[in-house]
Amino acid sequence: DWGWRVSERRLAIDEVIAAGESGALQESFGTGTAAVISPVGEFCYRDKHIQINGGQVGERARRLYDELQAIQFGHREAPHNWRVSVG
Repeated sequence: DWGWRVSERRLAIDEVIAAGESGALQESFGTGTAAVISPVGEFCYRDKHIQINGGQVGERARRLYDELQAIQFGHREAPHNWRVSVG
């Protein structure tokens, strides 16, 4: 809905390191039920240390976190009717 191109696939660590070194890697975060959004500030692999977005939370991660929190707490309607009340 926000115009983002999204894909879900396996990434080789070499691809992540190359994207970090070239500057193509702008943000990285994990998501889950308990953590909501957990930004990744740095990838370390062997002798490589790739800092992402200056170690700061990125714009996309912040926006997604805020949106999910608003939906979870009932301040905003869930898109596509994917929120279900339990209990």
